[in-house]
Amino acid sequence: MEDSNEEIEPCRSIGPHELEAVKSQAIIKLSPVQVPAHFKRLECNTNLNLPPLNWLTTSHSSHGLHQALYQSAGFASFRLGQMFPDCVGEVDVVSDAENIKQLLKLPYSAKSAISMVVHKVGNTLLLDEFDIQKYLLRKSDDDWKWLRTFILEHILAYGEEQHNFCLKERSREALQTKNLLSKFLYHSLKQTGNTDYDTNAPTLLTSRRASLPIIGPVLPEPKIEENVPDPKSSHAFNRNVVWTFEDIRMLIGTDMPIFGGPNRPCISLRLRDAAQPINVLTGIDYWLDNLMCNVPEVVMCYHLDGIVQKYEIIKTEDLPYLENSQFSPQVVRNVAQNILAFLKANATKAGHTYWLFKGRNDDVVKLYDLTTLCHNQNKTAESERPQTQQQQHEMNPFTVPVGMLLYSVARNMKNTLEPITPKTAGNIRALLDNCIKLLPKEQYPQIVSSSHYILSDLHVPAGIDPKAPKFNDSPSLFNADDDEDEDDEDAEDYDDEPPLDFGHDKYYQSAAQSGGKANVAVRHICDALRDFKSHAKQSKPAPLIASTVDRCKISLQHISAGISCLQYFNDNQEEKLKESEMHAKQEEKQRILHEEQNPNMAKPFNAIPLPYEQLQLVQPPAQAQSKKRSIKTKSKRSKSKELATTNSSNKPAAVSCNQKLSAKFNSQNFGSWNVHLKLLLLEKACLTYATLAEHYYEAQIYGSTLRAIELACRCQQVLNKYMANVVSQQSCLLGRAGDCFFQISKHWSAIEEYVQQYEQLDEPTCQISDELAQELEESELLTLAPVKNVEKVMLHSCKCYEDALEHAQSAESNELLRRLGNVRNELGLKYMYSAQEEYSQMKRKKEAGSEDHSKSELDAKTETVAAAAEPLYVKLTVNSYDCLRRGIEAFTAVQDNVNLAFLYCNMGRFMRLRAHLTMPNESTIALDTQKTFYNEAFNYYEKAKDCLDTRKANAELWDLVQWELSTATFTLAKQLQDYSAADKSSLAEASKEVLELLQKSLRLCDVDHAGARQVLYSFRSGLIHKRIASFHYAQLRGHGVCDVSQLPKSTLQLCKYHYEKATQILESLKEVRDLLVVQLERISLHEFLADVSTHAAQKVKQMQAALDICFQCQLIFGHVIDSSSNVTTDDDEFIAHLTLFESRLQNALKTLIKLLLTTGKDPKQLSALYKRMYMETLTGKHGIGAQQSAAESISRSHHLHTLLTRLKAMCGAQLASD
Repeated sequence: MEDSNEEIEPCRSIGPHELEAVKSQAIIKLSPVQVPAHFKRLECNTNLNLPPLNWLTTSHSSHGLHQALYQSAGFASFRLGQMFPDCVGEVDVVSDAENIKQLLKLPYSAKSAISMVVHKVGNTLLLDEFDIQKYLLRKSDDDWKWLRTFILEHILAYGEEQHNFCLKERSREALQTKNLLSKFLYHSLKQTGNTDYDTNAPTLLTSRRASLPIIGPVLPEPKIEENVPDPKSSHAFNRNVVWTFEDIRMLIGTDMPIFGGPNRPCISLRLRDAAQPINVLTGIDYWLDNLMCNVPEVVMCYHLDGIVQKYEIIKTEDLPYLENSQFSPQVVRNVAQNILAFLKANATKAGHTYWLFKGRNDDVVKLYDLTTLCHNQNKTAESERPQTQQQQHEMNPFTVPVGMLLYSVARNMKNTLEPITPKTAGNIRALLDNCIKLLPKEQYPQIVSSSHYILSDLHVPAGIDPKAPKFNDSPSLFNADDDEDEDDEDAEDYDDEPPLDFGHDKYYQSAAQSGGKANVAVRHICDALRDFKSHAKQSKPAPLIASTVDRCKISLQHISAGISCLQYFNDNQEEKLKESEMHAKQEEKQRILHEEQNPNMAKPFNAIPLPYEQLQLVQPPAQAQSKKRSIKTKSKRSKSKELATTNSSNKPAAVSCNQKLSAKFNSQNFGSWNVHLKLLLLEKACLTYATLAEHYYEAQIYGSTLRAIELACRCQQVLNKYMANVVSQQSCLLGRAGDCFFQISKHWSAIEEYVQQYEQLDEPTCQISDELAQELEESELLTLAPVKNVEKVMLHSCKCYEDALEHAQSAESNELLRRLGNVRNELGLKYMYSAQEEYSQMKRKKEAGSEDHSKSELDAKTETVAAAAEPLYVKLTVNSYDCLRRGIEAFTAVQDNVNLAFLYCNMGRFMRLRAHLTMPNESTIALDTQKTFYNEAFNYYEKAKDCLDTRKANAELWDLVQWELSTATFTLAKQLQDYSAADKSSLAEASKEVLELLQKSLRLCDVDHAGARQVLYSFRSGLIHKRIASFHYAQLRGHGVCDVSQLPKSTLQLCKYHYEKATQILESLKEVRDLLVVQLERISLHEFLADVSTHAAQKVKQMQAALDICFQCQLIFGHVIDSSSNVTTDDDEFIAHLTLFESRLQNALKTLIKLLLTTGKDPKQLSALYKRMYMETLTGKHGIGAQQSAAESISRSHHLHTLLTRLKAMCGAQLASD
């Protein structure tokens, strides 16, 4: 028979249309039937009672006709939700198309019965037909006992007849009509002979996850028998469609056959008895079927007793206006909106099973919360049957599928949405929280522990930098969430509408309008459970917004809860898992073998489509994994790689189904999901503790920081134990632990607080710590407890840095070496200062002991000390040198010249200290030994300056090295000048060396650059000038000559020059003590020159110069008087110098009197003046033996200042009279 679609006559019995048309759009998500069936028009008088040869065949050429009429969809919403978890939460309803049609025909079907179960998953309602007779009224079936009791006692007891609750027409006539329609469809199927055109079409199982990118680690899939309440049902719809009806989005499954031909590519076929007109229910049924599948036309085939009479074609938009079956699309739209509003307002609890029920001839649709009712019923019988509640809960066939669907939807949202906004994270959290509440962890430990892992990853995402975590909570994301919330509120304004009341005219047509048929079956929808009725706007999940500490603590709670689930894994479950994985691998091998044996050959008359879609499907997972791998390699503080990417380098980048995921997991050789999930949780714990440790470190909560790092390191140890190629973060963690110990040593006053912080443990941390202790040997457990000993704390810091270097890569090693060198430097300085203090205490004890004990006791003590261990200061000295040396090695390795200069400077300081330490086997330290250590110190200071090269490199450090070098040079020069015991043969060389050191020290005094040390440099230069002058003075006296002319003039000039420079500098600084000493030495020099002078005039001249210097000392005494509170002058040495000055003043006057009287040449009568001056010095003279105190020194200074004033006045009067 030839196709003759163009000869089909259009229907002419169509009434006027409404002005406003309803909006409808359908998008096919998945369809095993790839193309419409080829339509074959039957000839007139064809007998449809005769079955065709291809009747009820299940081959590909049947286009799914075999299941269009005879198979029950069962609880299809659960299968649809598992197939398309990306739609759950985005659509309003998930259901079989027949259930949607049944609800939308509610105002026109008075005699129909409705029995549906409703479940809420996120913002989506799952609707499924619930056949009471099939599931509850069969006594042999005990699986539904928890509902049977309630329905028999509370529902059926009030029913008039049992058949009121039969949902489907099961009469003989109905079965014959269905068989006739099936034969008609198979008769209308044109055989094309192309039976293998779709051999490569995706099947249901292999296509369910093809569009989902695999992001993150591999997590367990729910078992097939756990996904649906009826695992024996395996119905697969011909088409899975997202249908948008006005503002309602629905994910539906439909089996309606679709045919096509050359002129009409998409039509639906209907078989009608020519003797019976089309009623309203049938018209709505045809109209909704076509809208759900985007079919533009329906072809009616009329028959009489199975004999074909004629064909008519009707457009989909004309179906509501056929004669005798008119209905308003607006009424159907209103029904849909109000039913959805009613269900959303009352079915609000996730995990609860609601029952939407209406008996035949009832005018009320009731919604029961069966979960709450059964809970209350069991609660009343608890005293009689204490275990009933638990048994009833376990026997609820919907609880587990709902929990599994919640898990699948949440995991899909987590893996596919980028970036995850706070609102999305809040939705995922709500889904998983409900999942955990519904699924008992004893029976489903895999899913529950996986849910806890996802929740922990939600709070602390993989790949964040612990040092600077970012949680996608930028203002732009918040604004986007706010916009979405406003849209949702606008879309849900109908939630506040009153319950449906179909008694009003706007919801139904009159009997006359509908052809005299009674079409109003329901007056209103009401909720029989008043306690659960709610018309308030639904509360939405709060967005996930929390601080870093709160996120980490919540993440640790979920990790702890996930670990607690691992104990419920048993051997039977593991064996079943391995069997399923092996079965999945076998199926994969068979599929590959089938593809090799049956290559996809090109067909002569079919175009070869370009696989653009396949490229889009395969590429994102590969990019996601490669991007994730690169990010984790570059981030220094990031966590270790997820298990899914750790061993995936040798595996395909895209995984398209659960079987492949299982096979991939099995290839990782972890042995079981138990170990796999444990490692995932511990890896997340490692990242969480690292993030928490960084936060605590920034907040200076160092005790808690050490505890977090300790647990993170233990987690890393367990990961390394199971996975050799995992990226280790030990170096980062141990490096931060070293920083923490070092900071504790610098804030030692709070050590008690840090110890208390470390000892504080919350419950999740205790549980995680116990799990880690079971995984690791006692010797492997890393401990980072702070101790109350600053030296040990600093040693712990060094140990942490050294351990970190063993695990560090080259890029991290330099930073760790710098930090290690810094701690070594601080520890070396601590040892140095401790050794110096210990040595000083030992010396003081020895001096005190020498006065209190006899010689015999001292000998006994000396022998005891010698026999005992070496003194503490020796150990401290050795440790100091070792730390400084190793610090220099660390900074040398990283070529850090600035820090290396610091270490060289400190090493020079150590050598100076060592030069003054007497070892136990030495009585005193020789000058040659001191010179050796000082020369080493000079070498280290020069190395420090070489590291800096110039002062511009680091002015502050350069000045420090310069000061230290100047100090060392000056100190050595003083030692050699004051304590040199060289014989006459080497005296000249020793003198020359002293002079060179003094001159070098003078050159190192940087008095040009302003700074904190400028005054110190000036003071030191004054002292050096004094010492150089004293050196030359000693040389002058050492010549032993009797005539001043025999003295070397250069030496004498240098001596005077340096004394004058010292006087100027010290006078400018008001250093009265040293200035007085310099002036006394100058007076002594002139007295010496007077002694060696041969002529009386020269002697008088030198003594007058000495007298002038005495007059200059008046400034010194003035400074003492003016700044008595700031100048320390209460020591014996200063008082002795005052006494010496007074005696030298009197000596100068007395000597001048003798010289002038002896020579007889006194034209100016100076001798008389000097006599009066001498008499003045004797009149107010203080007793030499007076009490020496601060008041004594000040009073003497005052006396001398007054005396010099009077003497100067006497000289002035004499000059005036002359």
